[in-house]
Amino acid sequence: MKYFIATFLLVFSACTKEEAKVAQTPLASKIELSFDTELTFQEGIKIKVTKIEDSRCPQNTTCIWAGMAKVFFTISDKGVSKDSSIDFESKPIKTTVDLGATKYEVEVSEVLPYPKGATEINQKDYKVSVTVKKL
Repeated sequence: MKYFIATFLLVFSACTKEEAKVAQTPLASKIELSFDTELTFQEGIKIKVTKIEDSRCPQNTTCIWAGMAKVFFTISDKGVSKDSSIDFESKPIKTTVDLGATKYEVEVSEVLPYPKGATEINQKDYKVSVTVKKL
């Protein structure tokens, strides 16, 4: 029983330390988000990637169109939440999201991994580089 309680406390304290570490991230910092993982900035703003649609031309293939990755996300602040999306091709792209009286700029600068051949990428394998700024 003592071993079980000690293990529980160790796991719980590890989670608490991770949450505190995440809360140290200030706005305007470039961060990497995984699919379905929410990040809370030290200012209290939260962002979560909810879905990725990837139609980019796979490496080592010839395509008529380069394609794009569409990144769906939810951003929230002080109980106000908004779903949005951004179409990423190959260079950083920005969108503005209104949350009540406050506007935020969300920039996506990278979506990895890049498609290879006909292999489908699992949503959980994606990493999205994002920067959030208050306007």
